[in-house]
Amino acid sequence: MFEKKIQRKLAHIPSGRLCIRAVTLSDTGCVRSNNEDRAAFLFLDGSWTDFFAILADGMGGYERGEVASATMVDIVCDDNGRTLRRNSRRWMKELFRRANRHIYGCARQLQSVMGTTCSMLLIRNRRVYCSHIGDSRIYLLTDGWLQQLTSDHTVVGEMMRRGEITREEAAMHPQRNILTKAIGTAPDVEPDTFTVTALVKAGSRFLLCSDGLYDLVPDAEIRRLLSLPSLKAAAASLVNEAKTRGGYDNVTAVIAEINDKLNILDNEASHA
Repeated sequence: MFEKKIQRKLAHIPSGRLCIRAVTLSDTGCVRSNNEDRAAFLFLDGSWTDFFAILADGMGGYERGEVASATMVDIVCDDNGRTLRRNSRRWMKELFRRANRHIYGCARQLQSVMGTTCSMLLIRNRRVYCSHIGDSRIYLLTDGWLQQLTSDHTVVGEMMRRGEITREEAAMHPQRNILTKAIGTAPDVEPDTFTVTALVKAGSRFLLCSDGLYDLVPDAEIRRLLSLPSLKAAAASLVNEAKTRGGYDNVTAVIAEINDKLNILDNEASHA
């Protein structure tokens, strides 16, 4: 997916009344003993309108995946928008490059391998941006329609984009989790960074999730559970559904909802 120059403002939200509420939930799952997923969200500079979310999944089968994902999230969240200026996409790319340099350098010092996926969502100035490497995903749910915004950086994802296999075949392919791009495994990295041009309005929900969720929960079920009235219930139901279906990987979800009401300071808007 290439960077897109077309920008669309958030629709149907009265000026000055855009608010966002969010929740995140992570679970080790039913098989693994440690959790290599990390996720967080924050409101930039204390604003309820400028929002940032991140999810990273340490690469299973490699050493120190848990450290890599935690480092990725810590570096990004410690910035807290301090270096964010006019160009949002450039800021997100620089966060990726900064984290990659750090994780790659640590791996070389330790003579080890550290890797992680990462998906970022930024809502700023009534526009939505995504930046992404790996196979963690960002979905958008609007008016009951679920669409995947990110493209998986996997062997199977490349095959699907070339038209060699269908989406249904990709979901069952034995190589579906083999990454073609990740943070920390090479000196330089270039994330997919783009402005969301799909319709986003009051009531729209974004879902950031690791492959431990979508590998086991089909899109139709993700759509149904993501539509539950309570954000906490939606997150818990998504995670529990993956565990019910085997939970062989860590399972993490971040849900953010566009809201046009100011009185949203409830118990659901809590940090990880």
